[in-house]
Amino acid sequence: MAQGFEGLEVVLGAIESMDVELRPDKIYHTRRKRKYSRQVLREQMHEAYVGDVFYMMFARSKPPDIMLTLSSSEYENGLRSVVSLQVTHFDFFREPGREQNRAEHIVTFVRALASCLPLSHGLGHSLADFKKSSDPTAANILAPPRIQEAFWLNVYGPQLVEQVGRQRMLSTPAFHLEELPGGAVLWLTRPTPVDFASEEARLAQARALVHLRPELSLDSTLAALRQRSLEFTPIPMEFDPLVADVLRMEVDFQGLLGGRRALVERFNRYHPPPVSEWIPASQAPAPDVDDVKAAVDTYQGLYAEQLIALFHEEEPLVLKDSVDALPRMDFRLWHYGWPGKVDVEQREILVRALGGWLGRFLVYFLGGRWVPRKQVEEAAVIVGARAWLPFLRARHALQGPEAPLDYSCSQFFRVAQQLAGPQTQPS
Repeated sequence: MAQGFEGLEVVLGAIESMDVELRPDKIYHTRRKRKYSRQVLREQMHEAYVGDVFYMMFARSKPPDIMLTLSSSEYENGLRSVVSLQVTHFDFFREPGREQNRAEHIVTFVRALASCLPLSHGLGHSLADFKKSSDPTAANILAPPRIQEAFWLNVYGPQLVEQVGRQRMLSTPAFHLEELPGGAVLWLTRPTPVDFASEEARLAQARALVHLRPELSLDSTLAALRQRSLEFTPIPMEFDPLVADVLRMEVDFQGLLGGRRALVERFNRYHPPPVSEWIPASQAPAPDVDDVKAAVDTYQGLYAEQLIALFHEEEPLVLKDSVDALPRMDFRLWHYGWPGKVDVEQREILVRALGGWLGRFLVYFLGGRWVPRKQVEEAAVIVGARAWLPFLRARHALQGPEAPLDYSCSQFFRVAQQLAGPQTQPS
């Protein structure tokens, strides 16, 4: 990369040779995401430099989501370059009948890189398990590599091979082992990465590592790997049904990297505070606005459309009249920390937008009737014997980092729906 575009072309050849299921088609290293071509890359390459550091990211416009990054930096002992490929959803490798084929995609890409770059170190594995490992590059990708653990796919450059001894390296107990151009060695512990935490995979990893590092004990190495595997043992999701789908979205997003098991255990214990933003319909104050219809049109039109305009690109479901949009909005506000992103003025706008949008669901799906007020927190939607206060709920939902979950739109609507009776079930 230090040689400019011409120095990058050999790597681009390896990227362009990737299987069509993984091949990126977008360049994404600035705020702009553009269709990949060498010409576009040539035009934008200057934007990928910050001083002597080069960084460029590639992505796909269709599943599976990938992030392929190229980076390089100048060091005292020369140029250090890193090629990283992350497939966002590990299930891509688990599709029945295609596990072996998709594992081969990764091996083939490594071979292509070896044909054009001098490889010093590399691995392919579950990112979640890798981050839990003691490998120094798990904490710092630029850390000097050393033989610390064994993974599904392992690449040792000439220096690491020399440390072990080529003869010992080539006799490593492995599912597959081959020599690469330039003196590097590639080896696999298992046919595919999908069972990385299984007993068979852990035993294969332990045996290979102990072979390469005879000072280690097989029993203690295997025990440590087994302990790590416990973190990947699934436990039932027994979430509060009023917010279960919001919590599942967070678990899916955090995945194993976020400590899935611990997250599920915590969410199994979580219950939101009871919904308090309602009063008996008989106690609801009468409208005090000059024009009731105009006020309702503002709530359901101007305010609600402000929320839709703000979030429709990230959450397209808000464009549709679907109750499934409620948990999506709750997740968006909670996970991405919206209460902390807005100033006082923006918060007021967002409170009105969220309250008007939430109130529309009570009207459209539960047959509610607006009672507008000059103070919007007092504005109510009458459903049966209760007057629900969507603007007050919105204000509570935006008062702190955990508030979008504690005061979710989902819980508010579902409690209103339950108390209104079965005749109000949305279609």
